Amino acid sequence: MQRALRNGLVLLVAVATAGMVPLACGSDEEGSTSGFSSGAGAGGAGEGGNLFEDDGGTLETLKIEPPGATIDVIDGVAQPVDFAAIRGDHEVAVTWTIDYSSIATVDGEGLVTASGLQGGAITLTANDGMGSAVVPVTVNVKKTTNDGSVTQADIDILKTAVDADAALQWAYPYDKTVFPKGLDAPLLMWNGGGADDLYYVHMKGTYAELEVFTKAAPPARVQLPLTDWQLLTESGKGGDVAVTVTHLVPGNTTAGVVVNHTWTIARGSLKGTVYYWANGSGRIMRIKPGQAAPDDFLATAGINDNCSTCHTVSADGSTLVIGGDVSTSTFNLIQGTAALGIGSVGKSTRNWAMPAVSPDGKILVENNAPLPGPPGGSDGMWDTYTGQKIGGTGLDGVVLDMPAFAPSGKYLAYVDHGTLDLGFYHFDGATGQVSNPTMLTTAGADGSKNCIAFPSVSPTVTTEVGERTLIVYHRGSYPGSLDTRTGPGDLYLASIENPGTEWRLGNINGDGYPFAAGSRDLAYNFEPTFAPVTAGGYVWVVFTSRRTYGNMLTGNWDQVKQLWVAAIDTNPEGGIDPSHPPFWVPGQDANTLNMRGFWALDPCIPAGGACGADSECCNGNCANGICEGPDPGDCVETGDLCETDADCCDPNEVCTAGECSQKPPQ
Repeated sequence: MQRALRNGLVLLVAVATAGMVPLACGSDEEGSTSGFSSGAGAGGAGEGGNLFEDDGGTLETLKIEPPGATIDVIDGVAQPVDFAAIRGDHEVAVTWTIDYSSIATVDGEGLVTASGLQGGAITLTANDGMGSAVVPVTVNVKKTTNDGSVTQADIDILKTAVDADAALQWAYPYDKTVFPKGLDAPLLMWNGGGADDLYYVHMKGTYAELEVFTKAAPPARVQLPLTDWQLLTESGKGGDVAVTVTHLVPGNTTAGVVVNHTWTIARGSLKGTVYYWANGSGRIMRIKPGQAAPDDFLATAGINDNCSTCHTVSADGSTLVIGGDVSTSTFNLIQGTAALGIGSVGKSTRNWAMPAVSPDGKILVENNAPLPGPPGGSDGMWDTYTGQKIGGTGLDGVVLDMPAFAPSGKYLAYVDHGTLDLGFYHFDGATGQVSNPTMLTTAGADGSKNCIAFPSVSPTVTTEVGERTLIVYHRGSYPGSLDTRTGPGDLYLASIENPGTEWRLGNINGDGYPFAAGSRDLAYNFEPTFAPVTAGGYVWVVFTSRRTYGNMLTGNWDQVKQLWVAAIDTNPEGGIDPSHPPFWVPGQDANTLNMRGFWALDPCIPAGGACGADSECCNGNCANGICEGPDPGDCVETGDLCETDADCCDPNEVCTAGECSQKPPQ
């Protein structure tokens, strides 16, 4: 077959005019009056394009040649692939589009070029005005770096290691960890080895592969550049990454395997701002993961008096309530200004220590738990911005321990002050009233040694079995565990839709995990708070832990206190632990004792906004620093990012938690 010249000349059947006479007409009785198909059924626009009738009377389909391609980008170098649109024996003029221009681009002649910044599976579409055709294109990206200390001979040895290296011990990250997109690369750490020892770090996902050859003196640490980590995590729609580290002592002819792990990259991003208390300095700080240092935002606003502590942040990220020895009790995070001082309305600021704050920041329920201070003690609900009590809410005369609003505003969780059991109210945001108190789980037979503290409610997620709303909390001794200074403590989970069911979050707690520090890292997990929205198919919990952080923070439990994050499956089943091992929150100050984190997520960036990665965009496509809009007529496949139900290709799916998924049974 000869291909027509691609020089802008009019090609056969590039357009069809309104007055064209069919070449093989049938009468009305025969059911055909035109040689052009509507595109329905096999061979229609949804399956390769419209049908065309050539001079011989044979119906032809618009197709693309070749019928697909794989582009391998090796250290930034790749060959583009030339595609052509064909009807019958003729190449026709078409409009070319690609659904993820961050992965590859296509010019007007059908030449597809990989960006080299990330890999993935994309779809190339040709449309000539009468129909369209699509073919798959796969882009794989591989990058190899060598700090100059590893020779080719040593590389060959390192890459053929088989046996475990008993002389070295892995320290961080943990096996089976789920990482979201949008954060910095974890610091790889292990113990043992010599000053001149050589290492090979190999990470391989579905569409991206990293190889790092380096020298690392003990305590060994390797930090991947952010661009390399983004190449790995932004390639594809999440999935497993195989991680292998091998070790070679110079002069040896065999290398050993330090670790073989499998990590998972979630589909979504968890970028945002974390507000936490650095209790060594007595300040509430905030960090945006990826920044070099935390921000003392209260000091920037001129609030420097005494100790700011015992805070709560509203789910929408608008309001911070402070319960320490400061003149400010309500801080407007949007405006960056103090909004209320409780002292001005005749109450101590400590009365508002660790309260429940409604998702919009306007309503507050005091915490009656016996924390140092003491805080709380007042019944009912309060106006966060005026300090005035709100009557007729259903909580008049009722005091609650550790109350917490759901991000949806539908529930108010609490610990019963007398029994220490976990319960919740239904909350009507329109009327401001609570109703139907329900007990979820009890404190346990051992009473004060197994109390429930710091419940936090997840975003409500639509699953295949209906809505699911989870409550995470820690169990520990009472009242010592309430301020995390004595321990022990571990995290647990309950479900609002299934009272009486509880899951121990063993993967977060580290049950049975081979910690480098051994049992020293067990039972020091406290103060969990859910991120207010799902991301990448998970709900995410931020918590305080006194465990070691690799070989960076290895002191005794009373010398280490940092923020960690873990993914939890949205639909836990039976006795299966729905949690995953946690990761250390990047960007926090490792030299302070940090606790009580609240993660206020950044909203996704709409089409036309500036971006740095696909995961920042609402439609998952960041090209040349801009979130590009979807192609005309494009739709969202199962599990991909969406904004409305109409975005989903499958009419039986809905857009829930920002992703297209099956509707729950009715």
